[in-house]
Amino acid sequence: MEGTEETTIKWRTASDPKQAGWLFSQDLLYSDRESNSLFLSMDIRKDKEEQDQTLVKFYKRDNVRWTSPLLCKLQGDVATGSGVDRHMMSTVIFKLMSGFHINLGSAAITKVFEGEPDHLTPSVSDGLLDNDMFAVAGRMIGHTFLHGGPSFPGLSPAIVHILFGGSLETTPLTLRDCPDLDIRDTVKMLEGDAELKCIDAVHQLCLSWELPAPNATNRKWLSEKLLLHAVIERTRPQINQFQKGLKETGLWSLLIHRRDVIPILFPRESEAQVTPQMILDCIIWPSSITFVFESYRVEDEDESDVVDVCRVSGYLKTFIENASPAELKSLMKFWMGWEVPATEMRVEIVEAPLPTALTCFENLRLPRHYTLYKTFDEDLCACISTSYSGFGRI
Repeated sequence: MEGTEETTIKWRTASDPKQAGWLFSQDLLYSDRESNSLFLSMDIRKDKEEQDQTLVKFYKRDNVRWTSPLLCKLQGDVATGSGVDRHMMSTVIFKLMSGFHINLGSAAITKVFEGEPDHLTPSVSDGLLDNDMFAVAGRMIGHTFLHGGPSFPGLSPAIVHILFGGSLETTPLTLRDCPDLDIRDTVKMLEGDAELKCIDAVHQLCLSWELPAPNATNRKWLSEKLLLHAVIERTRPQINQFQKGLKETGLWSLLIHRRDVIPILFPRESEAQVTPQMILDCIIWPSSITFVFESYRVEDEDESDVVDVCRVSGYLKTFIENASPAELKSLMKFWMGWEVPATEMRVEIVEAPLPTALTCFENLRLPRHYTLYKTFDEDLCACISTSYSGFGRI
């Protein structure tokens, strides 16, 4: 999968890590452009469990060249082209974050990672490990990155540290990295000087992990060991399998030589949020208007169209400025096929009953008939809410 020497030098020396990641990905994809295509087809008419099984089955395969050309199809939808690919990549990351509707023995919804935001750790479920779900997760994240899709936010810095070869001694562990609240309480109890409560439970936990019983001199040391075991030692097989899946996508060389790309692949949740200004900066508005501060200026165009175009475009600007982070992500997925804004996203004001999107052309088409912002807001919210169940169209 090696690219040309010139391209290799470019991704190694690029000052912007995002640009380095893009150059590396393009080089890998170009090198395998003649390989047999990977075909991912999902029937959106099926229930969530069958759809999720389709995604997991696709990424569960071994000995796959993940840099091969990708063709995606949504059965039950007329949409085609790159917009479908973007929609599928977004769905992959969304499912990995929210959970798969697959019962592997413990719950109706299976989460590969658990814990609180920015402190997610691999689940300790043996069922997930036995079913290679951490390899699946690594392949999903790496494959999506190769195609310019959403990153996987919120992974614990401690897990990222170990994933890329960091030592146990320098692991940036915090209590929030432990998803088990009972173990958290035990660690907190040992950190302090107060008399230990539930001493039998503490003894049992230490014994089960082959650690000595607590006493007056080892409490601090023992609290650190318990936390390290709970977060890292218990999940070591999961981390190794996750690393294996990530390596199989071909990204490892980039991540080892350009460690500044790692925070882009695994950003903090706050860094992965889509902001109103990020979207507004990318919009190509209809040619009849240009926004100037909080108002807009009318350019030369047919008088009959200008008022409608300016009014509805203004409604969209107001919606974006006041939308919640979740609404902005839904808008992006409806408009683009995934939550990542493009450099240029076009708005058209047209004759139509409801908002639609041409994701392959990155066009949002808004009806001109709206005369009340409330009606516009209600219809747009209804339309973008379909982006996770269909392809963003009503």
